[in-house]
Amino acid sequence: MKRIIIKVFIALILIFISGCGNEGKQKDNGKITAVSTITIINDMVKNVAKDKVDAISICGVGYDPHTYKSVPGDSRTIARADIVFVNGFGLEGWINKLIESAGGEKEVITVTEGIKPLHDTKGHGDPDPHCWFNAENAKIYVDNIASGFIRIDPANKDFYLRNAEDYKIRLDSLHAWTAQQLRKIPEGKRVLITSHDAFRYFGEAYGVRVEALQGISTEARAQTADVARLVNLINSLELSAVFIETSVNPKLLEQIASETKARIGGTLYSDSIGEADSPGGSYLGAFGQNVNTIVNALSRNQL
Repeated sequence: MKRIIIKVFIALILIFISGCGNEGKQKDNGKITAVSTITIINDMVKNVAKDKVDAISICGVGYDPHTYKSVPGDSRTIARADIVFVNGFGLEGWINKLIESAGGEKEVITVTEGIKPLHDTKGHGDPDPHCWFNAENAKIYVDNIASGFIRIDPANKDFYLRNAEDYKIRLDSLHAWTAQQLRKIPEGKRVLITSHDAFRYFGEAYGVRVEALQGISTEARAQTADVARLVNLINSLELSAVFIETSVNPKLLEQIASETKARIGGTLYSDSIGEADSPGGSYLGAFGQNVNTIVNALSRNQL
C-alpha cells in the first residue's frame, strides 16, 4: 500500500513538472507578454516593443470599454502577462478586479500618467479618459509604455526608446496634419456631434466644438431633453452632418438626423481601432480616418 502511495505521489510530481515545463515552453520564444485594456493602447504597445512582445487586448475591436463585461478567460490572460497597460481615469472600471483575480502581483502601467484630464462640463466631475484624441497626449502614452518595458526589460532600453522616438515623430506629423485638414471646414461649421462625449480632447486640441448625446461614459442614459438640445443646435447652426461611432449604438443619432436636415456624416472610431486589415486598423489609421470623415462631411453645405 505504501509503495502504491509513493508511486502515485511520484506520478503527480511528474505531471506537475511536465505541466510547468509546457507553460515555460510557451515563453521560450523570448517575447514579453503584454496585456492592454483596449485596442488603442495595444497598438501603441506593438509599435514600441515590436518583435519583442506578444501583445493582447482585453477589449477586442469594436468593444466598448465603458460597459465591457469580463469573461473568465480575461483573468487567465492577465495571469499570463508580464506587464499590463491600462488607460486610467475610470475608463476600465473592471480592470482592478481582473488583476486581483489573476493574483494581483503584476507590473501595471497607467499610460495616462502625467496628463491633466479634462472634466465633465456639466459638473459631474468625472475625469474624461479619452486622452488619446489629442495626438500630443498620445506621445505621453508612448513614453509611459516605453518606460514600462524598460522597467521589466532594462537590457533592451535603447530598443524601446528608439522605437518610441520614431513613433512620436509620426504622431507629430499626425498632429500637424490634423490641424491643417480641419481648417478646411468653415469656422462656423466646426461642430462635431457624436453619440457619446469622447472627442473633447480632440475638440480642444484642434479647434472643434464638440457636442454629444451621452456623457463621457456610454453608461450614461440620454434623456429626451438631450435629443431636443441637439436637434435645436443642428437646426440653429444649419449643420450638415452628425456622426455615429463604431462602438456605440447609433439608433438615437439616426433619430436626430431624421428630425433635422443633417445626415449621418460617417462612422468614427472612438474607444476602439478597426479590424487589422482595414484603414482604421491602427491608432494612426483610425485617427486619420476620423479626420477625413469629419472634414469630408462638414466641409460640404448640405442644407
